[in-house]
Amino acid sequence: MNQIHQHLLAESELNLETIDLQQKAYTGDADAQYALANIFQKGIHVQKNTSHAFYWYQRAAQQGNLLAQYNVFFSYLYGDGIKADAKQANKWFAKASLKSSCSAESIVAKLLNGTTLH
Repeated sequence: MNQIHQHLLAESELNLETIDLQQKAYTGDADAQYALANIFQKGIHVQKNTSHAFYWYQRAAQQGNLLAQYNVFFSYLYGDGIKADAKQANKWFAKASLKSSCSAESIVAKLLNGTTLH
């Protein structure tokens, strides 16, 4: 079984919007991957699953999605959906911080407050 299939839900378990997001995420859309990760992270209309959330955050982060990169950092830092790993956390924080035009503290504060960046 392809690893990606482990992180997809049956369409019967999803609403139409989430089905569309899941299809886009599957085909490589980084924004959809990030949005799908948030759905799993927060348990929005699905059972909360931090392992699935981490998987999709990581896929989006690898494509350069800044918010996903910070979420991968937090996941490694706190062991949320993946085993805690300070070395990996530092790697992802550095990667995201280098790319960001905002201060890292500002982005982290926005993530902690659940707001989005524009």
